[in-house]
Formats: sequence, structure tokens, C-alpha cells
Amino acid sequence: MNLKKEQNEFVFYLIEISSIKQFLLLDLLTGTVLYYLFKLYFSSRLIGMVASFVGVEGIRKIGVVIKNMSSR
Repeated sequence: MNLKKEQNEFVFYLIEISSIKQFLLLDLLTGTVLYYLFKLYFSSRLIGMVASFVGVEGIRKIGVVIKNMSSR
């Protein structure tokens, strides 16, 4: 029976402040605003939640497309 020597590893994750700002601005702030706008207009929590999710994902996709176009 072969027993491997146990290695002690320490994993360090570095999160850039720009990533945190982008998350806060896009996901939390934009998602919340979209949720309340659609909830107020349609008087439905479900439509507000769906619009919030779809809106944030749509903005994210548009951002990726713009970055790809500008890098050409």
C-alpha cells in the first residue's frame, strides 16, 4: 500500500477592487432598481424578479460585446 505524503497548501485568492465595484454597481444597484421599477409598474413581484435577472444579464452581455468590439 502506497501512502502519499500529505502536503500542506495555502491557497490565496486575490480579488481586485474593480471587480467588487463592478459587482456592487451592476448586480446589486441595477438589479434592485430594475426590480422596483417593474414591481411598481406591473404590481407583481414575480415580474419584478424576472425583469431584474434578465436586465442584469442583458447589461452584462452588452458589456462583453462592447469590450470585444473595442479590442479589435
